[in-house]
Amino acid sequence: MTTTDPVSTPRWALTYGADLSIRVWGDDCLVHHALSNDTHRLAAWLVPALRRLAEQPPAEFDELAALMDADSEMTADVLQQLEQLLLVQRC
Repeated sequence: MTTTDPVSTPRWALTYGADLSIRVWGDDCLVHHALSNDTHRLAAWLVPALRRLAEQPPAEFDELAALMDADSEMTADVLQQLEQLLLVQRC
């Protein structure tokens, strides 16, 4: 594993100042990041993991995978994408 592999860094949190506002409509959700004022359209199945991070950070990689009902590969991919959007960070 490389040092950038999300599985090798199993703890995740919301980014600094990520006071997320989440609205769900069917299979989609809108996530507003208050500090950056960016809004992102995401899949609704990510909401339990994002809410968990908002309520009690940090969270273990395996816990987030379970909340997303995703395997390790999909969870790693999703977390990397959320990290690129500056919504989550490794800790």
